[in-house]
Amino acid sequence: MKTFLLTVAACGLLLTGTAKEPLYRDPTAPLAERVDDLLSRMILREKLGQLSQPLYRSDDTTLDARITRGEVGSLVVAHGSALAPAERDRLQRIAVERSRLGIPVLFGFDVIHGYRTLFPIPLGIAASWNPELAEASARIAASEASACGIDLTFSPMVDVARDPRWGRISEGSGEDVLLNAVFGAALVRGYQGDDPSKQGRIGACVKHFVGYGAALGGRDYQFTELSERALRETYLPPFKACVDAGAVSVMSAFNDISGTPASANALTLDRILRKEWGFDGFVLSDWKAVTELQEHGIAADGAEAAVKALTAGVDMEMTSDLYLTTLEQSVREKRLPAALVDRAVRAVLRVKFRLGLFDRPFRSHPEPDRMLLTPEARRTARQLAAESMVLLKNDGVLPLSPDLRSITVTGEWAVSRDLYGWWVGMGDGRDAVTVWDGIRSQAGRRTDVRLMSQSRSRRSDVAVVCVGENGYLFGENNNRSDIRLPYGQEQLIRELKEQGNKVVVVVFNGRPLDLSAVVPYADALLIAWHPGTEAGNAVADLLFGKRSPSGRLPVSFPKSVGQLPLFYSDRTSGRPGNDRYVSMDGQPLFPFGYGLGYTTFEYSELRLSKSVAAPGEQVAAEITVTNTGGMKAKETVQLYLHDKAASFTRPARMLIDFRKVELAPGESRTVSFDVTPRQLAVLDAAFRPVVEAGEFEISAGGTPSELHSRILTLKR
Repeated sequence: MKTFLLTVAACGLLLTGTAKEPLYRDPTAPLAERVDDLLSRMILREKLGQLSQPLYRSDDTTLDARITRGEVGSLVVAHGSALAPAERDRLQRIAVERSRLGIPVLFGFDVIHGYRTLFPIPLGIAASWNPELAEASARIAASEASACGIDLTFSPMVDVARDPRWGRISEGSGEDVLLNAVFGAALVRGYQGDDPSKQGRIGACVKHFVGYGAALGGRDYQFTELSERALRETYLPPFKACVDAGAVSVMSAFNDISGTPASANALTLDRILRKEWGFDGFVLSDWKAVTELQEHGIAADGAEAAVKALTAGVDMEMTSDLYLTTLEQSVREKRLPAALVDRAVRAVLRVKFRLGLFDRPFRSHPEPDRMLLTPEARRTARQLAAESMVLLKNDGVLPLSPDLRSITVTGEWAVSRDLYGWWVGMGDGRDAVTVWDGIRSQAGRRTDVRLMSQSRSRRSDVAVVCVGENGYLFGENNNRSDIRLPYGQEQLIRELKEQGNKVVVVVFNGRPLDLSAVVPYADALLIAWHPGTEAGNAVADLLFGKRSPSGRLPVSFPKSVGQLPLFYSDRTSGRPGNDRYVSMDGQPLFPFGYGLGYTTFEYSELRLSKSVAAPGEQVAAEITVTNTGGMKAKETVQLYLHDKAASFTRPARMLIDFRKVELAPGESRTVSFDVTPRQLAVLDAAFRPVVEAGEFEISAGGTPSELHSRILTLKR
């Protein structure tokens, strides 16, 4: 009996010990210890499950069982299969209550420029040159998405893109390295805040790593020929800015980089991203990019593709299932070290802990509809849409006078609600304000506002012609060999002008267009992009002078498709000025950084705190800008650099900083910049940044054609 009682007591102690919560469930424990504890408890199958991100489908009858077995680490939710918050939480409950270890599922969705409230397309957001407003838009998008159960967005895209034939140029910040870096980091901060686990925050997955925007001929998915210098000088810096801003995830790209596909590229994914930059989030492949390594021709079968991708540094596989179906055998056969699997799983778990999924797995708001399309969201959408629009020409017709007797509104986009672009989140076209509605709401009481049919038969004081390309003419795999206005829209503009109308052309576009045939017939030309939910109100705000246009081009507009690729920061050749074609010069129709408003600004001479400095010194540059017109307006002061003689050739002009300021009529402001050694540095032969002695031209102003310059000399 005594022996029996001792045995029972011992069993009781054992049961008491095992009943204690595991360390990984303790929210007060250090994150690294929680990750290590959980990883130590996982079997290989569960580890591979964490590296799997299948597509959510409402008709998938196997999903519940796969989540229960721990075979689903994340779900990608496509727009066409929207996941209701209640269903999201039901699936999450299966993961945390019925799977062996209770590891939550990560839900990802393309929140590209808004969730339900849609902001301008990202290229339009960059045209605002207002990163603070961009950050606010991402904060609103995160709040709406989080309320509906989304944990991660596949945004921002920071691919430097210099060929408008490429449809996805709409999804980034254009041709400039700095703009992509600044706006990418702003969006990361907006999505994640200072703590991505807080209510209303979501994780950011920066894409597409790397060089995707350099696709040959502007054809999506095509290979890229990029030297390591081109990668490090042009294509990598925006990603580094986003990593420094705290992005929890990075998406590997579809493209082949000089012979090695991006999703199997150890140079970019392992050596640079992890070892040099210290990135400790997870790398997610783009849609089926791992299995497509077979199509690239570097893997004979799915098993080899999976080994190559994971070995290079792709931690999680989107929509294909090669990791889950092949890597178990690859590990057992010693073709893949188990330590590499652990590395990938550790990265995924680390992000899930950072996002607070273990401590707060049911993130949906109890009343998600209350969080959507709030008055604040619509106000921000309206302001950002207005600031994104770029006035390219104005022969005095704008702003429209309240005394106009008649305004004709015409063109396909006058009443269209196709104003969201390619990625529409959970946007509903019925929420969009049309241009017709926006103009009618602001026109004078005595102004006759007419909606003209395609008969083109009526004449009025002003004709507002709404033209452009629809949301399926740009975006992923929507590449165009002809980037003029489609559908005979140029003819409509010409005919209206020939009938004696003052013609205001409003263009809704997702890329730079060749508008050479439009400019001669337009009295005013406004680039509106696809501006989102408040499109019509924002257009009317500008047309009637409620706001002065303040957008500036984030990308050059060509005179012809034959000029492409075309960008402002190319290197000077040995024969500068001889960059012309037989039929035209090599200059754009409208250059990067260009844009007009309704007032005038004057600049003082540029001043440097010192004209001679040592290579490690920081120099202050300042310039005074004065609003010399009669309207309150915003002006973007741009700062450029040219290294006149370096160890390697440098761009003729490089944007190194900018500041957007608002000035009342007659008001002056001195704008100061710090010119830092980092901005002056060139990459040496080993790709290390060094500041060399020599002369640097520093230029500042409000438009690229009217810059004030000073020479800064660095001496040893």
